[in-house]
Amino acid sequence: MRKLICLSTLFLVLCTSFAAIPTNTLPVVYITTTNNQAINSKETYVTGTLRIDPKNTSYPALTEVTAQFKGRGNWTWNGFDKKPYRIKFDAKQTVLGMPKNRHWCLLAYADDYLGYLKGPAGLIISEAIGLRWTPRIRPVELFINNQYQGLYFLTEHVRIGSNRVNITEQEDNATDNVTGGWLVEIDNYAEENNITFTEGNGENVMVTPKEPEILSSAQRTYIENQLYGLNDAIYGASAEDLWNRLDLDEAVKYYLVQEIMDDCEAYHGSCFLYKDRDTNGQVDKWKFGPVWDFGNAYDRSRNGPDHQWIYVEPQFSQHWVGQLASWPEFQAKLQEYWWIYYHHCNDSVIARINAFANSLKEAAKNDAQRWNGTQNYCENRDMTEKTAKFFRRYNPRMEWLLEQWGEGTQPATWGIDEVKEKPSRGQIILRDGQLFIEHNGTIYDLLGRPARYAN
Repeated sequence: MRKLICLSTLFLVLCTSFAAIPTNTLPVVYITTTNNQAINSKETYVTGTLRIDPKNTSYPALTEVTAQFKGRGNWTWNGFDKKPYRIKFDAKQTVLGMPKNRHWCLLAYADDYLGYLKGPAGLIISEAIGLRWTPRIRPVELFINNQYQGLYFLTEHVRIGSNRVNITEQEDNATDNVTGGWLVEIDNYAEENNITFTEGNGENVMVTPKEPEILSSAQRTYIENQLYGLNDAIYGASAEDLWNRLDLDEAVKYYLVQEIMDDCEAYHGSCFLYKDRDTNGQVDKWKFGPVWDFGNAYDRSRNGPDHQWIYVEPQFSQHWVGQLASWPEFQAKLQEYWWIYYHHCNDSVIARINAFANSLKEAAKNDAQRWNGTQNYCENRDMTEKTAKFFRRYNPRMEWLLEQWGEGTQPATWGIDEVKEKPSRGQIILRDGQLFIEHNGTIYDLLGRPARYAN
């Protein structure tokens, strides 16, 4: 009997400790806070250190460096036991092959009923269609104070920077040069510095300035006038006025990503816009992007394929998008980007999503065991089944969009006229699911910049 009890105890220990062993299939992030303090606040940072063991991947290691940590998110922070986090390094760091910065996120995706795939898929689609910047993402396994936390996603934080939203950074409380750069968010949570106004259809809109965050009276007056003017132009009669204020290409590409993902919250919250500083009398246009939160993508499809636009009978208020989509110039440009995506991106996007899902298989099992039975956690143990479930949402959506838009319209110059510092001639190529231009032996992205293949 004593031997049986010992064996039972051993079995219990092995079962409960299994998930504390990383799979070695993904990099492992180790966070150690000062005095093992818990990270339990979104407002107050906790000091500590972070290191990364790449395990059996090709990424470089990150030796132990000092950093600060706090919680992040709204619904994802309050609604789930598996929490997302913010990281602020004391000095800029290159992390898992991503460009150097101090600011990063560890996303939990505890709310994703499609197996952690909605957020990464949205980012992959955004990269493929060529939005000016898409946050990079790396799956990892996480330990905090030697306690295994499961599968996480180390992601670039949305902010102004040369390798992120690449616009001029103005100081908080600046009193001059306030025309840019601006990074703002259409928000669904009341913040102290929100700017609110009534949309042309009567809906109330809240916009949160993200950078700069603390506004002088000159900055606040400027941004209010900009947003009021943009709102009036979207609901106005002058196409010239609207497209002089808003970048048509970025607006269309952003919208296309959201329709493909059937994101019923796309223009309700976590909807970023940015604008660079006006220079030499040239007014910089507002641009939609980057994409970020796909937590509600495909939610309307849980009981089968959804057959309506994201702004038709939405679960959440979708600001501006329905009116934008009614403009003829928007629809004409949409036809071109849809043609590019349907003919030259879709297959590689599917391949990239499959590869991403496959890389999670073992860590997902550990994650499911680590968080089994906790509050509101969506169990995602079997990535093969979850991947199939994801494509049971994606494929019907693509088929429905094909019925609505046809195969699109091939751009007359295949996008070359859209690039800055563009080569006069060039061949469009596809590499790692992204579109590039090859000209005289040099590879350019769709903005005409020499391409760097950092995913």
